[in-house]
Amino acid sequence: MPANRKTPPPIAGPAAPIGITGVPTRLRVQVAICLLGGAGLLLVVLGSFLPWVISGNVRRSSYQITGVVGRLGIGDGGALALLIDAWPFVGVLCVVPLLAAAVRYWRTAGVLVILIGLLSGVLSFGLLFLVAGRGGAILRMDPIGPSVMAAGAVLLVCAAAALFLWTDSPVRRAGARPLANDQQ
Repeated sequence: MPANRKTPPPIAGPAAPIGITGVPTRLRVQVAICLLGGAGLLLVVLGSFLPWVISGNVRRSSYQITGVVGRLGIGDGGALALLIDAWPFVGVLCVVPLLAAAVRYWRTAGVLVILIGLLSGVLSFGLLFLVAGRGGAILRMDPIGPSVMAAGAVLLVCAAAALFLWTDSPVRRAGARPLANDQQ
């Protein structure tokens, strides 16, 4: 072979991904948990805006239903009245765990997420199971709103469980850097 001609590079096998190992890092798992919880919160809020009841030819969201129930005076003075009055704040309530996670209060975010997941799951699954197959010609349930909220509730409970199982306290973390108030 002439001296001015370069030899071709050796044939290599398939390219290996750079920087990806078999063990997930703590940051990657927390990002995945946050995405799962964020999707659940989004589905809960979206499900609250979707139709829940069909009245004649009109589809009504959960906010319209709670407005009608509140005007009719159902549950005056009880726990049901408190829930009816607080229902318009579902979207605001779903932002609070995001804010807690943004400032890295993981356990607080987990507690809030599991509470929202359990409450929305009990409501949506309860309605789906109790009212499924029942309904008259004038008033019947539209399953899309409760179904989307139920899916969000399942994602929220899974994300909260993963958050509790995966994240640990800085005090318990082995080999963690000392906290600001620790004496050396």
